[in-house]
Amino acid sequence: MLPEMTDEQRAAALARAGEARRKRAEIKHLLKTGSLTFSDVLERAEADDLVAGTKVAVIVAAMPGMGKVSTERLLSEIGIADGRTLRGLGKNQKELLVERFS
Repeated sequence: MLPEMTDEQRAAALARAGEARRKRAEIKHLLKTGSLTFSDVLERAEADDLVAGTKVAVIVAAMPGMGKVSTERLLSEIGIADGRTLRGLGKNQKELLVERFS
């Protein structure tokens, strides 16, 4: 059961959720346009918990030339689970993804 929240707590939670959506949308847009690289996203994930909690599949799918099927295929080849977040990537997985998108 969810805890009872005051109106102020609910408003703050909604504001945080909105900011998270805006930040993720900005990152995906920058990736699509080529203004941001996969390596840049990994660096941001080290400093920002919100970015670190983003699913790898979402980031990979936002890369130019990647779609849903090619993303699933690549993650399967590397051995990355569907629900894996950037925070949960291993060193070798990061290196393979950076190499793929360099």
